[in-house]
Amino acid sequence: MKPSFRQLGVAASLLLTQLLLDDANASPLRILFLGAAGTNTTRHAHALMRDLGRDAIWFDYTADPKLVNAGWIAKFDAVLLDAPKEGFPALGGAAATKTVTPDFIGTEADWAATARAQIIGAVGPARRKQWEDFLAQREAEQREPSPTIANYERRREPVSFQHPFSVKGSVERTQVPIDMRLELFAAEPDIAKPIAFAWDERGRLWVCETRDYPHGVQPAGEGNDSIKICEDTNGDGKADKFTVFADKLNIPTSLVFANGGIIVTQPPRLLFLKDTNGDDQADVREVIMTGWGIGDTHAQANSLHYGYDNWLYGCVGYSGFSANTGGRDQRFAQGTFRFKANGSGLEFLHQFSNNSWGQSANAAGDQFGGTANNAPIFFGGIPASLLPPGLRVMTAKKINVEDKVHTITPNFRQVDVFGGYTAAAGSAFIYSANLPPRVQGMAMVCEPTMKTISLMDVQPSGAGYVANDGFNLVASTDEWMSPVFAEVGPDGAVWFSDWQNFIIQHNPTPSAQRGGYEAKTGVGGAHENPLRDHARGRIYRVVWNGAKKPALTTLAGATSAALVHALGNDNQFWRLTAQRLLVEGGRKDTADSLKKIVMANDGAVAAIHALWTLDGLALLDDDTHRRALLAKDAALRRNAVRALSADARGRALYFSSGVISDPSLVTRLAALTKLSQFPTDDAIKTAVKSQAAKADNRTDEWLSEITRLLARVHQVETYREGPNLLPNPGFEIVGADGLPEGWKRRDYQNLAGNRDVTWSVASGAGETHAGKNAMRANAADNADTSIFADVELKPNSQYRLSGWAMGRNLRGKLSYNDHLGRIETDPVRGSAVGWREVETTFSSGNRTRASINVLFVASGDGWFDDVKLVEQIPVSETVSIAAGDSRRGESIFFKHTAACVLCHQLKGQGSNVGPPLDGIASRQTADYIRESLLEPSKQLAKGFEQLELSPMPSMGDIFSAQELADVQAFLQTLKQ
Repeated sequence: MKPSFRQLGVAASLLLTQLLLDDANASPLRILFLGAAGTNTTRHAHALMRDLGRDAIWFDYTADPKLVNAGWIAKFDAVLLDAPKEGFPALGGAAATKTVTPDFIGTEADWAATARAQIIGAVGPARRKQWEDFLAQREAEQREPSPTIANYERRREPVSFQHPFSVKGSVERTQVPIDMRLELFAAEPDIAKPIAFAWDERGRLWVCETRDYPHGVQPAGEGNDSIKICEDTNGDGKADKFTVFADKLNIPTSLVFANGGIIVTQPPRLLFLKDTNGDDQADVREVIMTGWGIGDTHAQANSLHYGYDNWLYGCVGYSGFSANTGGRDQRFAQGTFRFKANGSGLEFLHQFSNNSWGQSANAAGDQFGGTANNAPIFFGGIPASLLPPGLRVMTAKKINVEDKVHTITPNFRQVDVFGGYTAAAGSAFIYSANLPPRVQGMAMVCEPTMKTISLMDVQPSGAGYVANDGFNLVASTDEWMSPVFAEVGPDGAVWFSDWQNFIIQHNPTPSAQRGGYEAKTGVGGAHENPLRDHARGRIYRVVWNGAKKPALTTLAGATSAALVHALGNDNQFWRLTAQRLLVEGGRKDTADSLKKIVMANDGAVAAIHALWTLDGLALLDDDTHRRALLAKDAALRRNAVRALSADARGRALYFSSGVISDPSLVTRLAALTKLSQFPTDDAIKTAVKSQAAKADNRTDEWLSEITRLLARVHQVETYREGPNLLPNPGFEIVGADGLPEGWKRRDYQNLAGNRDVTWSVASGAGETHAGKNAMRANAADNADTSIFADVELKPNSQYRLSGWAMGRNLRGKLSYNDHLGRIETDPVRGSAVGWREVETTFSSGNRTRASINVLFVASGDGWFDDVKLVEQIPVSETVSIAAGDSRRGESIFFKHTAACVLCHQLKGQGSNVGPPLDGIASRQTADYIRESLLEPSKQLAKGFEQLELSPMPSMGDIFSAQELADVQAFLQTLKQ
């Protein structure tokens, strides 16, 4: 059991190191907080940071002794130790130290006050004087009460209005890590309300300015916003040239470079803007897609990026998308999507849990994103575009383990999720040799209400990822400082957009009961507030003191060779920019160079980009593709899987590798996802059944989800259903109260529509799915109501919840869910929907009860029938196997979907991926042959010992038991 805050405070010792500082510059006090490894002491540090930050006592945090050395400690004024001293041997040596045990009395605030006094006393008079001089010279803070500052937190007194600071005053109140510094790149009046930005191949910054946000929605799309190019022409690190590329825009939320121009999200449209005469002003303006929701301006499409696979990616909140694209109706919200640069091929990818503002990819091209509320970072493991109708599968999962934000001010203002993420934006990854090694591969999440940019330490976990607490990159006590967008720039530093607004909260609208005053909801869904700003905004760079001048500063006019070389740059921005320029430029002269990079098999990240560049140029040949599938680098293997076509060629390449049994579970997830895209045949069905039975696939949450999808797509029974646990599931028996026997009514949210909603038995023609009865709910106004039944579950077991639903004049959704476990089937939506089956599966975990709702969250009419909750019991078939037949085995060897000849040479046919098999029965025993089929990596064949892993999958994962016996019988005939 982890110790409480009080226990930590009593037990912790405060080690304060007074250091000799040569300079006499006024500056904040910088404290290194050493947490106890293996315990969650970030919460402990959080209390000190929150309560002492406004006094410029700033804490950096680590719980990793490997990061602590004499040079690192020497940067700080003091060290607060919240762990046994022997855990950090570097604290000895030349540093003059003294240990203080503070009294812990009362609240966190009491302890913070005690720590503050001891810190100030311990740093010594000279350093204390420098700190006091810093406080005295800071730009003065001006505050006054305001009647329109909501008090959702129910403070004794609402936070007063802080007048805006100059850049100097804001920077003085903004903390970055002690080995980094904050540099201004651009500010008002040169830029205004920068909501997002991107760089071109010249390294110039292009900024989306959104003065119209949040209320100035113009359905025709012509407003007061712009895209502005910001350039540093004299090399001093600040923009000095500003060019309006496109004006009269209306709330542009993101941009991406494509086809010689830019694509901009400006809901309800995606715009393509291009300069054709070289004056840096758009003279082409085309709508390439429409259908993006504008009902709420902080829930619109956002976060456009160029993807590893040469598609364009983005994110959308609950304003969503609804339109006919490519001849089919699409409707989705709250997640990520992709489309082709010409506006075609739109696909919804990963379903998040609430309002969403963030899309990103790590160095392996794995997909991530995030939501504003309480779930700041997700891993997207399974594309939602692969799901058949009615099947609900986990396509994305929240992965952060720390829900609290490490603010350095108590004056944060939030409507909900107090102290956590309620306005999170972005999930960009850090890859840059010009930033410290300790932050490489971390993701950045902006939290403007908390004035921070948080770091998420993203690490593999099974077939997915987990995001450990990486603490802060930026934190401020300036209540106008509002980071909303952060990415690594061309110079390798982190650039971020400061929205500069005292009012960040969008909705719900304050009321006397919730917020302390009556406000009005304006256009765009935001509450109207005279304190909203429409003119300020700043862009900063977070620069590492150890940074060097970047080797690459432009790719404009670059040769093909230079672009290929840039695919291996340490900075993800340059890698993707080079890839885009190669593909868009049709640089087919690079084919040989790109193939060499892929085939080098040296683990370099350039190979992934070279693979996708070849794919984008339509030059990815079978030999190169196969080498990538067999690479030592798991990230390259899974990108090679993703690049496979779903036709016979792709299937042959797939089964000539071992990716279906890949030891990297993240790569195996990609492989099984690809398996869902191949046409169904008997061989595919056998492989699916085998994968569903594997213990590691059944115990990993992502692999169990993808095998469930595979079973549905390829119509394979991998589970048998137990009895229906729900009473009266067809609603055939009606009780005296007019509800089905065994079911009760339950309403939610105290909605006015709940008072008038009716539940009744339906039995007319067309009103039932089966049997004589169904249940009908009818409401004139929005209602949130259900009928429910409680049932017992077995812990750690798989269950399937399903049912049929139909709607008419429906505004809202119909679904089935478990009120206790918070799982839900796909919803049925639409004004007129015929009978449709929906389902979800789930693991009970440690739960022993479920409360199953037949759920009506809508107005109009909804019908429900044949609801079912069953345990899913794995199928364990006992198959009678005949003696192996060598003739059938020969046919399998040469003609099966996963034919052995794809990898082995025999009788002058096949390839040399694996050893030749002529005469194998003369060289090896029958036991060796069988072991090689089932465990190919256990004993590598002669001449292939240098491989760490056999490229061949276990054939037990692909062949049936009979097919294995037949193939073995055939191989045993191969004698010299």
